[in-house]
Amino acid sequence: MRISLFHEPWWLSAATGGHFEEAVVKQGDDVVGRLPYVMQRRGPFYCVRMPPFTHMLGPAIEAGDGKPQTRLQRRISITRSLIDQLPRHSYFHQHLDPSLDDGLAVADGLAFQECKFEVTHQYNFEVDCRRSLTELSAGLHLKTRQHIRRAEKEYLVRSVDDPKSFIDFYLKNVHARGRRNRIDFEHFSALFAESRAHESGVILGAFDHTDAPVAMTYLVWGHGLMYYLLSTRSLDTADSGAVSLLIWCAMKKAHEMGLVLDLDGVYSSGSARFLSNFGGKMKTRFFIRRSRILYGAVQYIKRQVAPDESQFFT
Repeated sequence: MRISLFHEPWWLSAATGGHFEEAVVKQGDDVVGRLPYVMQRRGPFYCVRMPPFTHMLGPAIEAGDGKPQTRLQRRISITRSLIDQLPRHSYFHQHLDPSLDDGLAVADGLAFQECKFEVTHQYNFEVDCRRSLTELSAGLHLKTRQHIRRAEKEYLVRSVDDPKSFIDFYLKNVHARGRRNRIDFEHFSALFAESRAHESGVILGAFDHTDAPVAMTYLVWGHGLMYYLLSTRSLDTADSGAVSLLIWCAMKKAHEMGLVLDLDGVYSSGSARFLSNFGGKMKTRFFIRRSRILYGAVQYIKRQVAPDESQFFT
């Protein structure tokens, strides 16, 4: 069964404090399909979601051997069986990686669509860091390369062993920007400890000459991919040089490990322009959603009267 890092039982357990569930399909004694999820209550509604810090999930399926058409139909059938096992809910939201199983996972979108779920796309960039460092450097935009070289003279990059220092720095930067934190850090320390125990994660920080942090990022990896999972930058940092430096350090680490670097989702044309400067290729993910009528109506009303989206039941 070809899975992602986020399907690993240890990841799911650490990210949720052990509070996750799975729909399972078996053939005899063999598990051929899994769909992990967390159930959350929002007011009177029950929502099926992904765990915190889990950027992609969806079905993990063993489609077996045979012709492509046979494997395709088997995967769709297993996915539909998993969907049928989901508990009653008012809202469903997960992100799927259609490149899993050599691209056969694209059929999962069809299975969800046939079951009346909404299937949309999110764009992201992947950098194949299995190439030489010379090729990776040449793939950088000229100005990005210049920013990195300047940042290398201004900042020192090192690993951060204390997860609390990352949390405090992240929250400080959110507060400085006058925003409300929407990240649930309850299980972050446990997740970081588990990722280190499995040699699957590191926090990198860029520090100035006074040893004050200017930017940090949490990197995780497994099953051929490294994920630029969560980053934060000081409001006092005048430019994005520190972030560019951290991405370059992530690229070099991914190169050492023979991995592809996933730069996470693109949420605006501005972030697309910035991330495209690192020489990656644009990929797509599936957003799978389904909202019941009453839940959707409540959400609509709240959008009309509440300026703060963090108050929504999403």
